[in-house]
Amino acid sequence: MNILSFTPMPPISTERNDKFMPAYYNEESKKWYCKFYYKDWQGNRKQKKKSGFERKKDALEWERSFLDKLSGSPDMAFSDMVELYLEDKKKHVKLKTYLNHKDLFRLWILPYFKDKAINDITAIDIRQWEATLKESTGKKGTLLSSSYMNNILAKFSGLFNFAVRFYGLPSNPCKLAGNLVGKMQKSLNFWTKEEFDRFISTFDKSDPFYAAFLTLYYTGMRIGELQALTLADLDLENGIIHINKTYAIISGQEIITTPKTTKSVREIYIPAFLCKLLKKHIKRYYKPQPDTRVFQMARETYRNRLVNHSEKAGVKRIRLHDIRHSHASLLIDLNFSVLMISERLGHEDPSITLKTYAHLFPTKQNELVERLDEIFNK
Repeated sequence: MNILSFTPMPPISTERNDKFMPAYYNEESKKWYCKFYYKDWQGNRKQKKKSGFERKKDALEWERSFLDKLSGSPDMAFSDMVELYLEDKKKHVKLKTYLNHKDLFRLWILPYFKDKAINDITAIDIRQWEATLKESTGKKGTLLSSSYMNNILAKFSGLFNFAVRFYGLPSNPCKLAGNLVGKMQKSLNFWTKEEFDRFISTFDKSDPFYAAFLTLYYTGMRIGELQALTLADLDLENGIIHINKTYAIISGQEIITTPKTTKSVREIYIPAFLCKLLKKHIKRYYKPQPDTRVFQMARETYRNRLVNHSEKAGVKRIRLHDIRHSHASLLIDLNFSVLMISERLGHEDPSITLKTYAHLFPTKQNELVERLDEIFNK
């Protein structure tokens, strides 16, 4: 990574003293502006001008912030480090992930630390912040879940790791502070085959959601992958669904992008009954094209149907993503290997599958021991 550096031209000094950092007043606009020189990472001398400030102080602070970021100084303002971190994230992660990072910093981290220098934040500061986080409430007025707080803490720690690696910060204070917000909940919610059957039986077979939920349950694909499916992705003669994209709504716009990971690009083999059902479902569209989406319902309507029909069926309420877990549970009950389940779900590594569903395997371990006993006693 190339780090920009600067060599201010006189009368600008690298010392943080306003008398060496001039700001100017524009009589016409009645605004303040700053203008100064710096050198970019290639050693090219450049001039920077920024105008439109109400106060001289604001112009000087903007100049100081700009030069801090160019120099890679570990004593820059925390808000400036956040800006650098998010700029880097935007280049390397999906837009939805970037926006998630941005929102978590805006809501839960920046308000507490924005006025501090990055290298002034201590482990004690982190612990005090964690204490306030545990007392915070979300949009619904309820306390934040341990999983959500751990997600915030992970993003926060990621920023300090970034500062350590690229900007000379001595250490990550989050690691020293420890986790006071509680460990992430390991419980996994899913339906058994019997519960899913009760749920799906409450739908009319002509309802497009009937086909959609059956596809989710018997393939284990993510809801975004289901929503992105087009006719070109279906090879119903050979019983294959090609997963190569995902659907999301970001800032009110429909976005079709690559799947979550490279391993998410995969082929899912489906049973004959599902091929027959999908062929019947497609007939509802008038002159469909290869790029016609197979399921065109909004994400929120899936959630509403899931809640309403769960109540009708008298089964516990689960999330849309938990249908994917339900598929994994079904495959484990059918004695399929971790490797095969991992490939079908599109996990980046089989270890992720094993870690996620480890608690569903103990009964299989018991069966294994019983079989070993049988072999020994023969």
